[in-house]
Amino acid sequence: MIKYKINIKYGTVLVNRLIETKNTYKMKALHTTKTIMATLAVLFAFNLNAGSLTIAEENYIHDIPFNTNEIYNEILISSGVLDFDFSEEAYINDIPFNTECITVDCLYEKAVEVTFEMEEENYIDDIPFNTECISAECRYKRALQQNFAFDEELYIDDIPFETAEIINSIENTQFAMSK
Repeated sequence: MIKYKINIKYGTVLVNRLIETKNTYKMKALHTTKTIMATLAVLFAFNLNAGSLTIAEENYIHDIPFNTNEIYNEILISSGVLDFDFSEEAYINDIPFNTECITVDCLYEKAVEVTFEMEEENYIDDIPFNTECISAECRYKRALQQNFAFDEELYIDDIPFETAEIINSIENTQFAMSK
C-alpha cells in the first residue's frame, strides 16, 4: 500500500494509490487464472487423444547388404581416433600436506602423540564418605541379585570315611563334656 501526502497552501490532499494497486493485482490474478485454465485444457485434450494412439510395429527389412557397425569400427581404427598416446606427466608437488595422513586413523595417531602439559591440581577432600566401600557394597548387592542356576551334580564317593559318623561322635563328645 503506497500513500502520498501532498501539502497545498490551503489544505492537505491525500493521494491514495491503494485502489490502483488493488486493481493491478486483480488483473494479474485474472490473467494468471486464464493462463492456467488454458494450459490445463490443452494438456487434458492431448491426454485424451494420446490414449487411443497406437503405432503398429514394423517388420524388419534386411535391405542393407553389409554390416554398418563393422564399417564404423574400421573408419575409427583407420582414422586413428581410437589411438591414445598418453605421455608420462611430471610429478607436481602442489599439495602442502601428506594426503595419506588425513584419514581418521592418522588423525587419531596425531592426537595421541601430543603431550599435554597441565599443572598439578591440589587435592580437594570434598567427598565425606569412602567411595571404595560404596562401590564394593554396590557390587556385592548386584552379585546377590543375580540368579545362578546350577545343574544337579552326581554323587561322588571320594572320601574314605563316613563324615556323618564323625559328626555324630563329635556331637556326642560335646554333649558329654557339657554335662
